Amino acid sequence: MEPSEVRRRVLADHERLRRDVEQIEGFANEILEGLRMPISALRAEAKELVARLRGHMHWEESYLLPALREADAWGAERAEHLVRDHREQRDRLDFIVARLDDATRPSELVAQDVVHLVDLLREDMRVEEQEILDLT
Repeated sequence: MEPSEVRRRVLADHERLRRDVEQIEGFANEILEGLRMPISALRAEAKELVARLRGHMHWEESYLLPALREADAWGAERAEHLVRDHREQRDRLDFIVARLDDATRPSELVAQDVVHLVDLLREDMRVEEQEILDLT
């Protein structure tokens, strides 16, 4: 796959993830505002988002990492940055999923966790796009 194709695919995935993130953030905010959306629905949506994120990271590691390593003199460094970021993201995702699975956590805390996850994901995508995706 050509580097330009890899870049386009990552950016397209990020756009889909941003739409997903916006939707799930809306669900979490409804709970925080006292609307009676079932917490089970938010938990399920959040877990689906985490599964999509894991799939996206796997794809990046299969296609983006090799493209980065061959891109330019800074490619290997950017590839290492991506590997570190993904390791940290997986740790955060594992932590969030454990909290989502905890049926004793109050709805408001689950919703706050989801809002925090959304903020982190937006920042991760922004950084990746600005610092890592230059494949020229």
